[in-house]
Amino acid sequence: MKTLLGKRLANSVSAFGSMVLFLIFACCSLVMIAVGASTYSRISDGFRSSFSSSAAVRYVTNKIRSGDRAVVENEGKGIAIYSGETVCVIMDDNGSIGERNVKAESYIDYYGGDIIFPDTTLTIGEENGLFVICARAGEEMCIAYCRSKG
Repeated sequence: MKTLLGKRLANSVSAFGSMVLFLIFACCSLVMIAVGASTYSRISDGFRSSFSSSAAVRYVTNKIRSGDRAVVENEGKGIAIYSGETVCVIMDDNGSIGERNVKAESYIDYYGGDIIFPDTTLTIGEENGLFVICARAGEEMCIAYCRSKG
């Protein structure tokens, strides 16, 4: 009878020890997953904001370079890029960058269009024949200078 009681106690201690080790492993795994998710979130947010501002500036500069001529309007919040019979209008639209194409003969306004860069603001200026394009997405800001064909 004494040996049977000793075996049960040994089995109980062994099972309890295994459960404690599994619990420690599960807690460590959850902590590692939480740390990884937090790090990924910070990297993703930083990449999204810096990508948005730099991509917006590159997009606008490429449009200006490919067009025949460009005109800054709407107090630096929009630009009309003329390419043949089409005008590409890029504007700051309520905290996002929007774009739309219209015919050259029609009236050009700087509202509406498709949002191409959400949560990114745009400011365009002109100094000595150079266009100064500034885009801001959150804390990140990107500035570039470019010249048009015309």
